[in-house]
Amino acid sequence: MAEDLIFRKLPLDGPPNILVFGEPDETASAVYALGRIPLPAFMVSGAAVVTMPPYATAGGSVPLPAFMVSGAARYDSATQRPLVGKVSSGWQVADTASVGAVARHQGAARANAGRVSRWQRAELRASGAAPVWQEAGRARNQVAARHQAAGSVSTSAGLRWQEAGRARNAAWVRWQAAQQLAPAALAVRYQEAERLRRAVHSGWQEAANLAHGHSEGFGVAQLIERGWLVRWQAAMAPLPGRSVLVPPAGDPCYVPSTELVFREPQKHATTLIFFCERHAPPPGTGQTVVVPVLEVYSVENSIALTRVEGGEVIEARGFSMSLDADSWTWQWSATLPGSALPLVQEDGNGDPAELLAMVNGVPYRLVADLPARDRRFARADVRVRGKGRAALLDKPFAPEQNFASASGRTAAQLMALAMTINGVNNGWAIDYRIGDWFVPGGTWAFQGTPIAAVLDIATAAGAIVQPHNTEPTLRILPRYPAAPWMWHTLTPDYVLPADVVSVEGIEWVRRAAYNRAFVYGTTSDGVRGDLTRSGTAGDYAAPMVTHPLMTHGDAAMQRGLAVLSDTGRQAHVSLRMSVLQDTGLILPGSLVRYDGGDALRLGLVRSIALDEAWPTLRQTLTVETHVEV
Repeated sequence: MAEDLIFRKLPLDGPPNILVFGEPDETASAVYALGRIPLPAFMVSGAAVVTMPPYATAGGSVPLPAFMVSGAARYDSATQRPLVGKVSSGWQVADTASVGAVARHQGAARANAGRVSRWQRAELRASGAAPVWQEAGRARNQVAARHQAAGSVSTSAGLRWQEAGRARNAAWVRWQAAQQLAPAALAVRYQEAERLRRAVHSGWQEAANLAHGHSEGFGVAQLIERGWLVRWQAAMAPLPGRSVLVPPAGDPCYVPSTELVFREPQKHATTLIFFCERHAPPPGTGQTVVVPVLEVYSVENSIALTRVEGGEVIEARGFSMSLDADSWTWQWSATLPGSALPLVQEDGNGDPAELLAMVNGVPYRLVADLPARDRRFARADVRVRGKGRAALLDKPFAPEQNFASASGRTAAQLMALAMTINGVNNGWAIDYRIGDWFVPGGTWAFQGTPIAAVLDIATAAGAIVQPHNTEPTLRILPRYPAAPWMWHTLTPDYVLPADVVSVEGIEWVRRAAYNRAFVYGTTSDGVRGDLTRSGTAGDYAAPMVTHPLMTHGDAAMQRGLAVLSDTGRQAHVSLRMSVLQDTGLILPGSLVRYDGGDALRLGLVRSIALDEAWPTLRQTLTVETHVEV
């Protein structure tokens, strides 16, 4: 079977005759432009005058020939054109028939309707062509471009930021460096003139060396001989030779006498307790210590450590000590030389070393813990820390015991019972300074160390436990001697001005504003206390407090007072001051009135921290004050 191609008309453009079978995968297009555009050499002639930056003016003419473009362009879109008629067959020659034939895919008939093609072949026109971004090649013919250069004009042209070229004419520039000229000297406003042999005038010339007098307001101080008065001796010029000055002895508590006067009969032991009658009572017993406002506060600081057993003196390179209301003994630490290691270690029986610390002449009995040594090149240090003497009442120095009372006792007697071993006093006494109450027999039973038993009884009444400086005595003090809104009726223990305080800090604290407290006993003999702050509705109750020793209304009153006092807005004032001879160490529980200049504050001392770095010795107090009282 013959496969012939029969065309119904000739191609539109003539040869070459290109046959394209099937539909192309994608439309192809191509644009070609050939030609050359010659341009003459670009020359500029004229004159430029620069008056002042950044404005410059240039005048001249730019001769350019007429710009024309000539050439030929051909565009081939490679797009298939539809046929006028189309016949589809199964590759055989159709027979001539006189009847009509119906085919499924009939060729469209030719019509006079318009036709739109996206990629139509461009016709050759005589108009000019302007490429948008094409770079014109150099040609001898004249061409006209879209952005042509301006023709030659006789007017001047102004270039705003053009940098003027070097010319022989004179030029004035504000900041230009002057060139060396032969006619005369050149003066520039801010230019540094070069050194020339002719005269040069410059606004900022080099200063000449002149002999001018100089005086200062603060000169060198002159050496003046001035006497100083210290605590133990009067300063004086040393006498010739070697002399030893013995400081005066302190005022003793007793005048030598063979008569013994006992203050009260002994109850539990045969130990003699002497009362110092020649000295004033310590602070906190009703006597107010008022620190006056002075220009200079002179204090001779001294820290001395001595081992109680043997009396060896230990040199302290650094010492610190602290105590707060919730602690029942001192916490201390010190840095000692390496040679002092045997003096702070425990003895052969395993007992800890006891030390006597003299802080500005006031003694404190301390117990050393296990030390640590740090040795470096040409230096060895011993770091030791420990507690106060009351540490002997706690583990690991005191064993746990079972405490109970079958008969009725007061709270003070129960504390004294906790200071016994098998009914025998262990050498410690109780200084009871809170309200006492009766506890029926069989109510209180406790297992633990002696100090833990004392703390359990003190907690029932909302009290704090404070150690004595040197004696084996525990002081039982109220946490709040009165409600904060009644502190103005009390006599303060200390009155401190702002001048004696070196550093002051205030931290505001907000507690829950409780105005009602419930205190219940947990035994059959317990009482139920319902306390409401006077003047309030009692609508904000604190969490319930329970304790086995709540067997009397006095105990419930003291515990409820402690709960309702630690409420509301508070200001915790931090005061850093020297250890004065009048005040000594101000212990927790003391009532202090502080005049800070902006406000007069009255509060209770809650903690004290002593820090010694020779030659300075400072104590830092934390005072609890209440804003809304």
